[in-house]
Amino acid sequence: MRAARRCTDYRFQIPDPIKLASGRPRILLRLFLEFFRIALFVVGGGYAILVVADDVFGRKLKWLREGELLEHLPIFQMIPGLIAGNNAIYVGMKVAGRTGAAVALLAVALPSLIIFLLVACGYDWLPLGNEWLESAFLGLRSSLFGVIAGTVISSWRKNVRGVYGYIALAAGVVAISVFHVNTFHVLLAAALAGITLEYCGLGGQAIGSDSAGVPLAPLPRRNRVALAVCVVAALATVTIIHGRLFWLFVKFGLMCFGGGFVLIPAYMDEFVGPDAAMLNLPTEEFSNLMALTQMTPGPVSVNSATFFGYRLAGVVGAVVATAGLLAPSYFLLTTALTSLDKWRTSRIVTGLMRGVRPATAALMVSASIVFGSMSVIRNTPDGHAFSPLGLALAALSAYALLSRRLSVMASIFLCALIALACHGVVACF
Repeated sequence: MRAARRCTDYRFQIPDPIKLASGRPRILLRLFLEFFRIALFVVGGGYAILVVADDVFGRKLKWLREGELLEHLPIFQMIPGLIAGNNAIYVGMKVAGRTGAAVALLAVALPSLIIFLLVACGYDWLPLGNEWLESAFLGLRSSLFGVIAGTVISSWRKNVRGVYGYIALAAGVVAISVFHVNTFHVLLAAALAGITLEYCGLGGQAIGSDSAGVPLAPLPRRNRVALAVCVVAALATVTIIHGRLFWLFVKFGLMCFGGGFVLIPAYMDEFVGPDAAMLNLPTEEFSNLMALTQMTPGPVSVNSATFFGYRLAGVVGAVVATAGLLAPSYFLLTTALTSLDKWRTSRIVTGLMRGVRPATAALMVSASIVFGSMSVIRNTPDGHAFSPLGLALAALSAYALLSRRLSVMASIFLCALIALACHGVVACF
């Protein structure tokens, strides 16, 4: 009787897919599900995802040392790619090698792709001309201005050092904001300048990375050949389908140092305004899009890539753009993590990273100028108008970020609510 009851109870239990798997497949499945959950429920970008992942994989699962991801944040910032994606690649490689890195990167990008694809599909149905909605977007844009400005302030000492740092920062801001130089050219010039200074004996201390490497055996020749064939076939296929879109976002992926905000000027070059090469989005629509990217899970750059890809080539275009954005970080970081010992003696790599850091700060300053012109100083039919409310909301958001008294998402929603409340008070009178 007891045996029959146990059998009956067993039949009604829902099996756990992780327990059903064994060995390496079980580890890969657990890795995928954990990163998928993190990316699905954590809103606030790569830094928020990194903090939660450090807790899950360090404290809870004991797959890493507690605080290991936070210790290696400088490495993630120095390799092109999104912080959330680089963080996933590192954990995946530590746990399950190169396959684990691919699985973790897919898991951290998939929720963002799905959710923002739905947002992009329904974007045209939003009543953007509504005064209440416009007020909410003003609050969102003002908050983003404060968030980006606060990020620049918090990372200032790390990115801008010495005479070269300030010169590169000023030159980058003037080149992008005044002369509208392409951001890729700014980063390239900064990298060359850093390498030149390094070879002239003006560089600083070499990059230290004693514990960040992942010791993996080289792939067997047979596996290398098979992998190369698969990569070439995949690149040929995507180039035939949407080559221009894919390689454009590959370029964006190579430009992305230290987070998604640095790509905002590059996105504006290609997609915003009447002179843009790929799309001609109005500036206001682009600012609304940037606000929406902060209200949905996932990194800003992935959300934006999904939106632009969908606008250009539908669902397939969204997938192609997202894949192009993430591909460089996978290949570069997996290569770097298996050979980090060489970094300490490579003058080229040291000079490149030293040169790019202040240029990255320049990109973020330029992005803050863009959002400031959309919120604090706005274009009107009569010229420019100063918005005290926009300035106050930006200051509130920057204070929340720097003091850590309020999460980024909470400050964004709070600014939107304050803007709506102010509009309601004005409407009543």
